[in-house]
Amino acid sequence: MIRRGVAWLVLTIIFIIAGGGINLIRIGAINQMAGVPDQWWRFVLGTVMTVLGTTYLGGFIYYRDQKRGRLKHPSLTTKPPRS
Repeated sequence: MIRRGVAWLVLTIIFIIAGGGINLIRIGAINQMAGVPDQWWRFVLGTVMTVLGTTYLGGFIYYRDQKRGRLKHPSLTTKPPRS
C-alpha cells in the first residue's frame, strides 16, 4: 500500500513538472510576442521540463507494461500476411 502511494506521489510530481514546463513555454512565447526582452530562457527551460517529464512518464508506462507482460513483440522471422 505504501509503495503504491509513493508511486502515485512520484507520478503526480512528474505531471506537475511537465505541466509547469508547458506553462513556461506559453508564458515565454506570449512575452516574446509582446516584445519583452530576454524571454528565451523560459522557452528553453519549459521545453526541457516538458520533454523530461513526458519521457519519464512514457518510460514508466513502458516499464510497467513490460513487467506485467502486456507488450507483444513482433517476430522477425515471420513474414507479414499478403494482402
